[in-house]
Amino acid sequence: MSIEIKKCAVLGAGVMGAQIAGHLSNAGIPSLLFDIDEELAKKGVDVLTSLKPAPLFSKKNVSLITACTYDNDLEKLNDCDLIIEAVAEKIEIKHDVYKKLLPHLKKDAILTSNTSGIPLANLVEVLPDDVQERFLITHFFNPPRYLKLLELVKGDKTSDDIYDAVADFGETILGKGIVHAKDTPGFIGNRLINANGRLILEKALEMGLSVEDVDALTGTFIGNAKSAYFRTQDIVGLDTALNVSNNMYERVTTESEQEREKFKAHDLLVKLVEDGRLGQKTGAGWYKKEGKQILSLDFDTMEYTPTKKSIFDTLRVGKGIKDLRTRLQAITFLDDKASKFLWECNAPMLIYTAEMIPEIADNIIEIDNTMKWGFTRQIGIFESWDAIGVERSVEKMKTENRKVPAWVEEMLSSGRKSFYETKDGRMTYWCPLKKEAIEHQPSEKTLNLNLYKNSKHTLKRDWSASIHDIGDGVLNVEFHSIFVPQMNPIDRSMVEVMSHAMDLLDSGKYKGLVVGHQGNNWSAGANVNDFKVAIDSGNLNLMELGTKQMQDLTQRIRHSKHPVVSCPFNFALGGGLEFYACSNHSVASGELYAGLVEAGVGLVPGAGGHLRVLLNLLENNDAKNVNMLIARKAVEVINPLSVSRSATDAVKKGFLRKSDTILMNSDHLLATAKMKVIEMSDNGYEPPKYRDDLTMPGMPLRTMVQVNTKMMRAQGKISEHDELIALKTADIISGGKKGGMMSKVDEQYLLDIERECFMSLAGEKKTQDRIAHFLKTGKPLRN
Repeated sequence: MSIEIKKCAVLGAGVMGAQIAGHLSNAGIPSLLFDIDEELAKKGVDVLTSLKPAPLFSKKNVSLITACTYDNDLEKLNDCDLIIEAVAEKIEIKHDVYKKLLPHLKKDAILTSNTSGIPLANLVEVLPDDVQERFLITHFFNPPRYLKLLELVKGDKTSDDIYDAVADFGETILGKGIVHAKDTPGFIGNRLINANGRLILEKALEMGLSVEDVDALTGTFIGNAKSAYFRTQDIVGLDTALNVSNNMYERVTTESEQEREKFKAHDLLVKLVEDGRLGQKTGAGWYKKEGKQILSLDFDTMEYTPTKKSIFDTLRVGKGIKDLRTRLQAITFLDDKASKFLWECNAPMLIYTAEMIPEIADNIIEIDNTMKWGFTRQIGIFESWDAIGVERSVEKMKTENRKVPAWVEEMLSSGRKSFYETKDGRMTYWCPLKKEAIEHQPSEKTLNLNLYKNSKHTLKRDWSASIHDIGDGVLNVEFHSIFVPQMNPIDRSMVEVMSHAMDLLDSGKYKGLVVGHQGNNWSAGANVNDFKVAIDSGNLNLMELGTKQMQDLTQRIRHSKHPVVSCPFNFALGGGLEFYACSNHSVASGELYAGLVEAGVGLVPGAGGHLRVLLNLLENNDAKNVNMLIARKAVEVINPLSVSRSATDAVKKGFLRKSDTILMNSDHLLATAKMKVIEMSDNGYEPPKYRDDLTMPGMPLRTMVQVNTKMMRAQGKISEHDELIALKTADIISGGKKGGMMSKVDEQYLLDIERECFMSLAGEKKTQDRIAHFLKTGKPLRN
């Protein structure tokens, strides 16, 4: 049975409903956005262009959304394949909306609810049997563009075909991570995230920890979101946090009273809400900002005092360990207050989560994916338990008279010491229901590099990059920076590994190469510290040598006789952009924040960035050569630190080609790239023609940029050094001394003048100051 979803309707134009419609538009899906009157419906559409963070890939996407009202436009539902209800979380309101729309649904339309916790069994009470077959819960997480999780819940009568169609639509078209939840209070995400909220506050008060102490311990330090515990509540709104807590307390009725109490809102949270201290939206919550100073709530006085950093052995030990799993293992069993606090909060959470199988989910993977995709955690709950050490932690729990779930002890008794295990290219996980390890069968749309990290498949491993044989004659280069794992700055290790991969391609033993990984970001640029080392040593020749090496490598990739496909996603800045834009094809994530931002450290792109943008703009504009319009566009996107808002925006800016592939689901990049390599190779791939016939605009472009930058400097918008950098960019794009529509230059000439401009700026004192300032503060210096 083939079910296509080409047009949707969203019922409820509040912030969540509007953003769901907005994300549908990001995927190219038109939708009708309904509310009770025209003003509210239009407001829902209009707010999408002003919300932060931006819910749209492009503001033009609002053209795919039509504001509608229940009184005037219900007949338009006849054209909709999927209707997503996102009205207020009150069963009476939802039922009223269902009754209104039923006469207007086409016979095969799918109806879903975006409820965050109302049981499906209650929702379908007013629906006829044939509609119940086409009804399920689609629980998006806020904001839907950025949070990957989509919880699906089916009813007793929900058709398997309908459910599978929505799951495929969510995963492939909307780019969501699908979790199959059960019809239980809070489903998976809200059930677990609220299960220890009260406990964290209780333990902080009991152990004398401050608001900022708790946030220092419960954020990225242990793999959670940067906003940690208290700041997250301030962002969400303390009133919202209280409502969620109250709803969970009311709905979780199957627990013992002692267990149910964990969902009851703490008196301190209730007090703050009563006082109108609701977080960021009222200016005060757990934190308060006065001028530039951040204050935090004193639990004893209920007044705000300046935040201060406490010194804990746990933080001192942990911050020196870059790998999260190693860090968790190192800090869990320390003897200071911070470690004890984390244990007192985490041990009950580990136990409770294990107890929830099979009530809320049938396997540990669904639970771990929920916590990663819905709450931006680096690793899931069972993955973190593995990192801590299951056997040792269970022993500790027992000595403290904590009741460990029987299935966890059964697993250990069987000889299995971890919930997950990867061996010989197979990943297995422990199944509490079958009481045995089960091999995880990955989707054909995904490729898990962890399964190739072994002696059979890993051909070379260096400190920041590796080469894997991923089968079918295809190689992979994976980035895993030892210096800044979150950002993968380009360093010598990556360059050397990539060069070795090209040697392997040239051997003729392989069809092609996929450059891609499964980290947090593609690459945020070159390792600027290497520049500083060369500057401080007075050896700029070393810097020039590295720049020439990068240029040569990117050209080698571009003109490889075997296809090279890159997989950029999230941040791809500076050298990171240059490292993917030279490939023969890119399979890019819809969430791509690409840009040539070297001006922030006083430089211009030095590894072929100018050439890549020019060639991409030529392709995207179906132009054979560089005219003034294309040259101006190149200057505009390179010099003002322009960063794309999405992959579609990257195409407009020339950071991607219109022939490149864009996917909404970043988990599909590697598998799609591998298939693309095979397709290109099997179809007789030939590298692009070397351009030795490029005409450049010459003096007219340089004059235009000189006039514009002089005016901007007079207005105080740029500094003298900014002006110099802009003129260097214009010199490169204009073609330097050979520029002019009557002469032709080749690719290498443009690379040579780019490197010359790069090195001339590297010798400038103000550039060197920018580099030093950036390394010290992480922020650009506009000197």
